[in-house]
Amino acid sequence: MPRIFLWAACAVFSVLPLPAQQPRVGIFMDFERVPGPAAVAAMEQEVNQLLKPAGITLDWRLAKENRGNLSFASLVVLRFKGSCKVEPLPGSAGDFGSFGETHALASTTVSGGRVLPFSEVECDEVRGALRFLRAGAGLKERQLALGRALGRVVAHELYHIFARTTAHGARGLAKPSQSLEELVSVEGPKFGEDDSRAMGKPAAVPEEKTR
Repeated sequence: MPRIFLWAACAVFSVLPLPAQQPRVGIFMDFERVPGPAAVAAMEQEVNQLLKPAGITLDWRLAKENRGNLSFASLVVLRFKGSCKVEPLPGSAGDFGSFGETHALASTTVSGGRVLPFSEVECDEVRGALRFLRAGAGLKERQLALGRALGRVVAHELYHIFARTTAHGARGLAKPSQSLEELVSVEGPKFGEDDSRAMGKPAAVPEEKTR
């Protein structure tokens, strides 16, 4: 049976709200291990497409390249744990877990009920979705699939941050869980109109600089 992933949350820091009008959001990525460039590019493209209906413009950056001289409407920090590239998975290739088994693939920081712009992604867990690709899938196909899976996980966490909510939607990518198979499917889950509207709802604040 396909394993199910859940979206988790933990607590610290303070929230950075979104600005009025179409926001340009700086997304700063911190990788625990060197990622696969093709998978990262596919992830960024997937997230951009998923958030496009919300009218949010994302500017992707590596955290280590931050010099503190860039201005954005708001900032989000994404930390990627484990290996975010195509490589052999631990254990048997046919081990999908038991019926109803759940795994948290990402978490976003919450403090005092407020969603903060800090998320962590568990890349080793996300790579498990590659087991649902067709037999004989080549390297390029696996890289693109990993990027799609990472993109959908990241987009869900950004939903909580941009919509400023700990709640989940009833359908689509805003649901509290998805199957690993849905993560790599070509026609995967998307956000509903209400979810996109919630993410794009403005909150007036001055522009922030990286530091």
